[in-house]
Order: sequence, then C-alpha cells, then structure tokens
Amino acid sequence: MLKPIKGHPGRYLDTSSGQVLNIAEYREDDKYDTIFIPSAIALDFGKQFIFFRDIMQKRPIDTNFTQPSRLSAGEEMVVDRVGLYVRHVISGFEPITSLDIVRLAENGFFRVEVNSILLTEGPMYKYPSGYGMSGGFDEENSVTVGIGVPSTAAAAKLVKTQTLTSRHEVIGYLIFHNHDWILSEANIGLSSVTPIQLSDDGDYHTAGAMVTAFLHGLIKSAVSK
Repeated sequence: MLKPIKGHPGRYLDTSSGQVLNIAEYREDDKYDTIFIPSAIALDFGKQFIFFRDIMQKRPIDTNFTQPSRLSAGEEMVVDRVGLYVRHVISGFEPITSLDIVRLAENGFFRVEVNSILLTEGPMYKYPSGYGMSGGFDEENSVTVGIGVPSTAAAAKLVKTQTLTSRHEVIGYLIFHNHDWILSEANIGLSSVTPIQLSDDGDYHTAGAMVTAFLHGLIKSAVSK
C-alpha cells in the first residue's frame, strides 16, 4: 500500500517494502504478456499455460516484457491490479465463440507468483482486466461476452501493492483443474468429467484463443527524463 509522506508532496511510502517513491518519476501503465490456447487440443485436467516467461518471437501487441519473467534493468513497478483478457485469433479460421470464452473463464484457475511467493490466486473470472470492447452483435443468435466489463474502475485492486524490480522473478499460471468431485456430489453414472475443448465440430474450426495477463500499476522507466 502506498502512503503519502506528510510534508513531502509527490513522495509516498510503500508500506510493504519500506521504499520511498517519488510519484513524479512514475507513469500509470501495464506490463503484460499473452499465451495461446489452440482449439485442436483438449484442455486436459492439470494443463497449464505460463505467462511472462516465454517471450521469444512475440511482438509488442502481445507482450512488453523484454526479459523472461523480469522487468528490464533499471525498471521498477508498483503493482496494484492483476487482470486477464481473452482475445480472438483470426487467421483463416473462425473467431472463438462466446461459449468458448465462457468455457475458459469458468474453468481456468489463475495464479501469480513473485520470487516463488504467492501474490494472488483464484478462479479466472476473479480477474477482470477492465479492458476490452463493449456491446454485442449477432453470433448465430448469440452475443459477445468477456471477463468483466470494459471499465478499469470495475476491476478490483490488490489490497496490498507489490513492488517489482529486475531482481524479482514474476510468473503467472493459467491452470485447468479436475472437476471429478461433481460425479459423487450429483451421483452421475459417468467415469469422469470430460476435459474442455474450444469449438471444433468438423465444420466449424477456430484457430484458438489468446489470453493476455496484465500487471497494472505505477512504472518507473529505466532512464528518467
């Protein structure tokens, strides 16, 4: 948490680290990274995708990390919000459906660690990014959906901020867990709960989905101007 220092305008105490920050040197912005979930695979239980680590060959539209799992040398950040956004992949394929987005959001589990210490974790739908497009259109008699609404004011902030430097390793995990407990609760005569898979019925093929993870907060550039 950032606490104003009395008598020193623009200077705040990061109560979690004890560091004094000059807000004039920071900008409000995001660090982000994107993973790809192809429609051709079933999201078998235990399947996980990792954010912030594998950045090779990615472009600025998908990540602004230049070092795997770390900020650039000299860069600093105070993280106060974490969010996820499901994106479409369109390249000779149909876009993912609203049901695909629901499948991902309702079954994904998100976890963020800093130096192998838990920062936050929970169901994927717990982490709206506050970004994205609003409105809807006819999609075979359906409408578009997303995680949360496109309003950063509606995206909850972390109660305790997290300071990051190039000395910190940050990793995000999107995991799809087993739901077999449902079988015993509902007394269903099945051997297992089927893993989820994005739309692909033989005639309708999707390329897959991209999911972008955002770390939002105050960023100090490597070189101050």
